[in-house]
Amino acid sequence: MKSAIVLLIQLFLFTFLNANLFGQPPELDLIVRWKSGVEAEKVVPEGLASRRWLSRPSGTELLSFPSLEERLKAEDALSANSAVISVELNLPVEFRTDPDDPNYSEQRINFERAGYPDAWELTPGGKTTDGRQIVIAILDAGFDTGHEDLRENLWRNEAEIPMDGLDNDNNGYVDDLFGWDMANDDPFLPVNGHGTQVHGLIGAKGDNGIGISGTNWDVKVMLFSISATADVVEAYEYIREQRRRYNASDGQEGAFVVATNASFGIEGGTCANNSAWGNMYEEMGREGILTAASTANRHWDVDMFGDMPTDCPTDYLIGVANLGENDVLYRSSGFGGESVDLAAPGEGSYSTQANNAYAPFGSTSAAAPYVTGAIALLYATPCASLLERVRSDPAAAALIVRDAILSATDANASLTTRTATGGTLNVAKAQLFLAESCSAGEREALAITAIFPNPASSSTVVQTNALVFSDGARVDIYDALGRHVRGGQAVRIGTNPILLELNVAGLAAGAYLVRVTERDRVAEGRVVVR
Repeated sequence: MKSAIVLLIQLFLFTFLNANLFGQPPELDLIVRWKSGVEAEKVVPEGLASRRWLSRPSGTELLSFPSLEERLKAEDALSANSAVISVELNLPVEFRTDPDDPNYSEQRINFERAGYPDAWELTPGGKTTDGRQIVIAILDAGFDTGHEDLRENLWRNEAEIPMDGLDNDNNGYVDDLFGWDMANDDPFLPVNGHGTQVHGLIGAKGDNGIGISGTNWDVKVMLFSISATADVVEAYEYIREQRRRYNASDGQEGAFVVATNASFGIEGGTCANNSAWGNMYEEMGREGILTAASTANRHWDVDMFGDMPTDCPTDYLIGVANLGENDVLYRSSGFGGESVDLAAPGEGSYSTQANNAYAPFGSTSAAAPYVTGAIALLYATPCASLLERVRSDPAAAALIVRDAILSATDANASLTTRTATGGTLNVAKAQLFLAESCSAGEREALAITAIFPNPASSSTVVQTNALVFSDGARVDIYDALGRHVRGGQAVRIGTNPILLELNVAGLAAGAYLVRVTERDRVAEGRVVVR
């Protein structure tokens, strides 16, 4: 059975002083910049395995070698070649887990309360580990689709030719590029501040140096404007059909929609009196789609007074209450021990606003997007068994994600009898719950997939499939006699693949055993210190 946390399929088997390799690790590559006018193809370094241009205009090429020895020889020769501007190693990049968006400081507290920064340490979301583009659908009054921080993450219907007046994908909608305006029955989504705020919290482009960050930095967002219950039903059917096509074609058609956001409803309404709408959650659920729905903005028990859609009795809908900035159920938020599952920090939020603006956001409408985002982020968490369920039983996969979110809440006294879980969203804990569940079910060996650079003189990097949550892993170094010479808690410096810091500065020249331990799993590799 495949491991839930294996991020690469190549396995590197290290010998005492060198390595036989299945695949090509970065330490066997050189990036070479040739001087203008040089016919680089005529310069063939000794031992060259392959080459490819990275940028012809700048004369930059990637050269690969079959062994470290060959690379070192070529590096020396190329460095002395007058036709070469520079010779550089193909180094791994570091994944930044704190987005550089200038207004992120306005969001930080609520994202921390919901567990997002810790979850981003593993993945900022957007794609599954097998490359599926994750999509979230939002129903609201309207959106600013041209917003500087939103347009890059818009879902685009690749099966539709823009503005040709034809229904290219035969789904009943003409030129439906980003979704549909169900209220006016056309593809032109109206601009609305509320929808733009919801959109920003869920899917503003993260770490792009602009505005804010969404819960998932690179997720794609499908949009629908609505004004009445018929619009809701039709939008849900559109979404269901997109996911059905995706499932039936193994991703060749449709869209991998995993969640919808419902920051709207009917206060005092009931699912029993809105069965056409309420039934759609089961219909979407069978295709693998969950919905996070904000509960009423009234301080009442929705189990008693009703609320549509949060009182719908379906496992594919998660009811969300609003947590105040003091970490207590907000004074105007609905609640319900049966209908409302958990709370999320709606008050004190900050998001996009129409016309390239940014503004504070609150109410239960702001709480639901954190949970919608959590659903999508869990699909990006390494878990091979979850992705196998996506293929074989998408409804079961959705329930696995739901279970992880509801099983990993933070207990909150103000919610003890007022929500089904008695707690608040913690996406990092849900991520850990999912990863451990996957690992427990699969139990394949921990692996060190690369160590680079190797040999090393001061610091190097261990590439592994260890997840490294909190203090769950350590790295130790042993000399040729088996003596423990250095060790400590693993420090993750990169994700997808997982990269761990390894400090070898001050060690005597020679070969060492590197051991990574994560709970009851152990992996070993070799590093040469020079």
